[in-house]
Amino acid sequence: MVYKAPARNRGKALIAAAMGWQDTPDLTMFPGNVVAKPLEHVYAANDANKFIAYNNIPPDIPKVKTKSNSKGVLMMNPQAPDEASWIVHTIPGFPKALTGYVFPPAEI
Repeated sequence: MVYKAPARNRGKALIAAAMGWQDTPDLTMFPGNVVAKPLEHVYAANDANKFIAYNNIPPDIPKVKTKSNSKGVLMMNPQAPDEASWIVHTIPGFPKALTGYVFPPAEI
Protein backbone atom coordinates (compact mmCIF):
# COMPACT_ATOMS: atom_id res chain seq x y z
CA MET A 1 0.00 0.00 0.00
CA VAL A 2 1.35 3.44 -0.95
CA TYR A 3 0.12 6.85 0.10
CA LYS A 4 1.21 10.09 -1.61
CA ALA A 5 -0.37 13.30 -0.37
CA PRO A 6 -1.05 16.16 -2.81
CA ALA A 7 1.84 18.64 -3.16
CA ARG A 8 4.33 16.11 -1.70
CA ASN A 9 6.92 14.24 -3.77
CA ARG A 10 7.55 11.49 -1.26
CA GLY A 11 5.08 9.06 0.18
CA LYS A 12 4.72 6.21 2.62
CA ALA A 13 4.52 2.53 1.73
CA LEU A 14 3.53 -0.64 3.57
CA ILE A 15 5.92 -3.32 2.34
CA ALA A 16 5.36 -6.99 3.18
CA ALA A 17 8.67 -7.74 4.93
CA ALA A 18 9.00 -4.36 6.68
CA MET A 19 7.56 -3.25 9.98
CA GLY A 20 5.13 -0.33 9.63
CA TRP A 21 5.12 2.49 7.10
CA GLN A 22 8.34 3.06 5.14
CA ASP A 23 9.42 6.34 3.51
CA THR A 24 9.46 6.17 -0.29
CA PRO A 25 11.92 7.86 -2.62
CA ASP A 26 10.60 10.76 -4.69
CA LEU A 27 7.58 9.20 -6.43
CA THR A 28 7.58 11.89 -9.12
CA MET A 29 11.14 11.28 -10.34
CA PHE A 30 12.50 7.82 -9.47
CA PRO A 31 11.46 5.41 -12.28
CA GLY A 32 11.77 2.20 -10.23
CA ASN A 33 9.66 3.34 -7.28
CA VAL A 34 7.01 1.21 -5.57
CA VAL A 35 4.28 2.56 -7.87
CA ALA A 36 6.18 2.68 -11.18
CA LYS A 37 7.67 -0.83 -10.97
CA PRO A 38 4.36 -2.75 -10.99
CA LEU A 39 3.03 -0.41 -13.70
CA GLU A 40 5.69 -1.71 -16.11
CA HIS A 41 3.06 -4.32 -17.01
CA VAL A 42 0.91 -1.47 -18.37
CA TYR A 43 3.55 0.78 -19.93
CA ALA A 44 5.93 -1.78 -21.47
CA ALA A 45 5.33 -2.99 -25.01
CA ASN A 46 5.35 -6.69 -24.08
CA ASP A 47 2.67 -9.12 -25.30
CA ALA A 48 3.14 -11.23 -22.15
CA ASN A 49 2.03 -8.37 -19.91
CA LYS A 50 -1.62 -8.49 -18.92
CA PHE A 51 -3.65 -5.85 -17.15
CA ILE A 52 -7.17 -4.66 -16.50
CA ALA A 53 -7.71 -0.96 -15.82
CA TYR A 54 -10.92 0.65 -14.63
CA ASN A 55 -11.58 4.35 -14.20
CA ASN A 56 -14.83 6.29 -14.07
CA ILE A 57 -12.98 9.03 -16.02
CA PRO A 58 -11.10 6.99 -18.67
CA PRO A 59 -8.24 8.50 -20.71
CA ASP A 60 -9.03 10.14 -24.07
CA ILE A 61 -12.80 9.85 -23.68
CA PRO A 62 -14.98 12.96 -23.38
CA LYS A 63 -16.93 13.46 -20.18
CA VAL A 64 -18.61 10.25 -19.11
CA LYS A 65 -21.46 10.47 -16.61
CA THR A 66 -21.27 7.81 -13.97
CA LYS A 67 -22.28 7.33 -10.36
CA SER A 68 -19.10 5.37 -9.72
CA ASN A 69 -15.87 6.77 -8.31
CA SER A 70 -13.80 3.62 -8.78
CA LYS A 71 -10.31 3.71 -10.25
CA GLY A 72 -7.70 0.97 -10.31
CA VAL A 73 -5.38 -1.33 -12.21
CA LEU A 74 -4.86 -5.07 -11.85
CA MET A 75 -1.59 -6.21 -13.46
CA MET A 76 -0.22 -9.70 -13.84
CA ASN A 77 2.62 -11.63 -15.41
CA PRO A 78 1.22 -15.00 -16.49
CA GLN A 79 4.76 -16.33 -17.04
CA ALA A 80 5.70 -16.04 -13.35
CA PRO A 81 3.82 -17.73 -10.50
CA ASP A 82 2.24 -15.37 -7.97
CA GLU A 83 3.35 -12.19 -9.75
CA ALA A 84 0.50 -9.70 -9.69
CA SER A 85 -0.26 -6.22 -8.38
CA TRP A 86 -3.47 -4.32 -7.78
CA ILE A 87 -3.39 -0.54 -7.50
CA VAL A 88 -6.46 1.38 -6.35
CA HIS A 89 -6.04 5.12 -6.92
CA THR A 90 -7.81 8.48 -7.32
CA ILE A 91 -6.22 9.78 -10.56
CA PRO A 92 -8.70 10.64 -13.37
CA GLY A 93 -7.70 9.17 -16.75
CA PHE A 94 -4.95 6.95 -15.33
CA PRO A 95 -3.36 4.78 -16.61
CA LYS A 96 -3.11 5.22 -20.35
CA ALA A 97 -1.66 2.03 -21.83
CA LEU A 98 1.83 2.19 -23.34
CA THR A 99 2.19 5.79 -22.14
CA GLY A 100 4.19 6.93 -19.14
CA TYR A 101 2.67 9.11 -16.47
CA VAL A 102 3.84 12.54 -15.35
CA PHE A 103 2.47 14.00 -12.14
CA PRO A 104 0.55 17.25 -12.76
CA PRO A 105 2.38 20.38 -11.51
CA ALA A 106 -0.23 20.85 -8.77
CA GLU A 107 0.69 17.43 -7.33
CA ILE A 108 4.45 18.04 -7.10
